[in-house]
Amino acid sequence: MTAHWGIPDPAHIEGDEARRKAFNHAADQLARRIQLFMSLPVDKLDKLVLKEKLTEIGRIKD
Repeated sequence: MTAHWGIPDPAHIEGDEARRKAFNHAADQLARRIQLFMSLPVDKLDKLVLKEKLTEIGRIKD
């Protein structure tokens, strides 16, 4: 099973400080989504429900 958790690419941000903040924000977003994924009871969810949960995680607006 796969999921796409797209986040804006911070590499296109102009300015060193703004780019650093954008990279930190992207890392925080990914860390939060991974944390949510790791908290799922994967062994207790059927494939359809798991796919729905992964999609929900990808829709989170941080």
